[in-house]
Amino acid sequence: MEPGESSRFTEPRSKKSAEGRSITQQPMAQPAGSLISTPIGYADWHIRRMHVVPMNLPVYRLSCREAWNELTETQKHFVHHFSRASWNGSRICAKQLSQESPDILRLLVIYFSSSSLSDLKRRCLVGGITIREWDLFLTYSTCFLTNMGNYLAFGDLKIVPGISEDKFELILKLCPLQDQKREGLMSLWEKTRKRTFSLAPGERHLGMPPGGTSAYYSPNITLQDVNLVSEWMRQANIEPWNTRIFKKESSVNSDTLPEYDVRIASSLDFPIETYNFENKCIINIVRGDLKEELHDVVEHLKQALVYADNDCHREMVKCFIDYLQTGSVDFHKRSQLLWLNENDPSLEINIGFIETYRDPTGSRAEFEGFVAFVNKARTKQFGELAKKADVLLSSLPWPKDFEADQLQCGTFTCIDVFCYANGTIPTGINLPNYQDVRQTYGCRNVCLSNVLEAHYPDTKTTFLRDDDIELLKRTKKEVFIVQLACHELLGHGSGKLFSQDSGGVYNFPYGKIKHPFTHEAVVSCYGPGETWNSKFGGISGAFEECRAECVGLFLSTNSEAMEIFGHVGPPAENIMYINWLMMARAGFLALEYFSPNSGDWRQAHMQARFAILRTLLEASIEEAEENAANKLPHGADLLQIRPRGPNDVVLCLNRSKIRAVGLPAISDLLLKLQVYKSTADWQEGQKFFQELTTVPRELMKYRKIIRSNKRPQPMFVQVNTRMQEVDGRSEVILEEFEASADGVVRSHLAHFEDWVAQI
Repeated sequence: MEPGESSRFTEPRSKKSAEGRSITQQPMAQPAGSLISTPIGYADWHIRRMHVVPMNLPVYRLSCREAWNELTETQKHFVHHFSRASWNGSRICAKQLSQESPDILRLLVIYFSSSSLSDLKRRCLVGGITIREWDLFLTYSTCFLTNMGNYLAFGDLKIVPGISEDKFELILKLCPLQDQKREGLMSLWEKTRKRTFSLAPGERHLGMPPGGTSAYYSPNITLQDVNLVSEWMRQANIEPWNTRIFKKESSVNSDTLPEYDVRIASSLDFPIETYNFENKCIINIVRGDLKEELHDVVEHLKQALVYADNDCHREMVKCFIDYLQTGSVDFHKRSQLLWLNENDPSLEINIGFIETYRDPTGSRAEFEGFVAFVNKARTKQFGELAKKADVLLSSLPWPKDFEADQLQCGTFTCIDVFCYANGTIPTGINLPNYQDVRQTYGCRNVCLSNVLEAHYPDTKTTFLRDDDIELLKRTKKEVFIVQLACHELLGHGSGKLFSQDSGGVYNFPYGKIKHPFTHEAVVSCYGPGETWNSKFGGISGAFEECRAECVGLFLSTNSEAMEIFGHVGPPAENIMYINWLMMARAGFLALEYFSPNSGDWRQAHMQARFAILRTLLEASIEEAEENAANKLPHGADLLQIRPRGPNDVVLCLNRSKIRAVGLPAISDLLLKLQVYKSTADWQEGQKFFQELTTVPRELMKYRKIIRSNKRPQPMFVQVNTRMQEVDGRSEVILEEFEASADGVVRSHLAHFEDWVAQI
């Protein structure tokens, strides 16, 4: 799928007709092909259809058999245990999403492990469930398992079944479980049924309560509460990555000081520590959060440690164990330093609380773990880019003082993933996310090669001209690699953050750098305990993704950068053109992820790409106005959105104006993003970015067209490893599953084999 392709679900629109009349909620016939199998009011259906999981979602298999065959027996044992640690930890993702997700996950795992899929389906069809109802139930289940909860990993929208509660209950009752196990299943159903189907306004998407849902926080908490606790945490030098905040009910409506639990994830319990914060609130530090899952993670990491075949991996795994047992982020930082200094690895590993995209405040991280084989042939090509990074970085449009003193973009590795345990699988990652580690020691970039190689079927790409679609088909892979590499290595790996440490020492010549906009001395910076995420809050993810995407666009116009990938002359120009066109298209598709009622964006990458679309469109308008004022010939705009049919438009990019009009606009955007980020100027940065990503009326009209032409996001089915006795010795076997909904379910049951045995 192209960057920015539409997802399968959209935000509900206003409950008014085109004429502005209110729509009554009287029962009515459902449209043909409706996914909802019970009669409901039109307004209810209108909302629900945006959240129902449709049938026949595409499923693709992540292939890694060739990489697996390259491993030694010791490495296979290591991969097995590290994968099991990661998958056991992935259950944490459900606990970080919503109150009901952990119990729904348990319910689905118990149900599907009660018999084979073919037998469960047979029982349902005999018991009065239609094939369509079974397929809708199965599709909901696979979507839930893939996202590790009932909110989409890409878009943050809640998903609900396309069948009625009664049919869902009947499917569960038709399974062969008996006695206590059956009672346990139905008890989970009664506990979750209401929240499984509910689309109350505060439950439709992730966000801060009460307008949204997030299990990083208790339902009774407010953003003001979070800011208060975060202020204390900064002073106490407690980083938020592996924490959650819960407000005590007893302090909600009383005259006493508000009281909060800061829960820190660890497999071990520790005595609760209680603090009075300046007589503003009471804060309890409670370690042992998520200990059930982390205990299983740690046990498999201990077994993986036995099979680590080099000192670096042994030390890393020890750090992971200490980190997950105690909750001390310092141990994880130590593991990342080891990872940064690892030379020529055969396997790549990482585990912990890493990415903050799903926290409404952009501070708390979701659990993930991965283990992969290094594709050394592909890595060599990216290594050339890393070698020339200093030259390419010097071409970026900000003063030298705003670039890191020490090259931080690091190495670039291509990997074939054996296991990526999380609610989503990226195509590229740039780690570590710890600001203090990145600024001092740099970062590493990883491309998930077999994710890139999981080509999607050739279906018509929307909103492009036919000749552009043909050119895209010929260059798609090359375009994606160029943008990904520049985005990760030189986008996320560039730029300096001005800061002051607890001893009052600045990492920049305080008062001696001239601000590019005000022309005054730079004096604003990050203070002790402040980070990029904590300073810029909820927009930090989109802001940074926009910066990285712009670096990719900028460098695709650089012949030296393109030559590293083997592209020169007309082929390089074609790749540059398609890269810019697809970014504009991604920004156009991003309108689906904007919620008009709240003015919020549901996906950081899409908000970033919309900012780029706005920039290109405004550059087109400004050029046209300037030419008109000077009575100069204008020709075609840089970027146009032209009508094509009653429910279709086409994006037209003028390749002759990319460097003349588009590049200066992107350069200016990049400069602003970097200066605001470097100087910790969250007030001006937030104001600028929010204005840029506010959707004007002339673009909002396209949202309906985009939603009516949307394509489903694919799901990936991953391999599993299991132990098998062969001739009296233990061997690790690689299991592969078909690319289907059945394959997704069976693979997750295999991943959760240890847990299934416990429940």
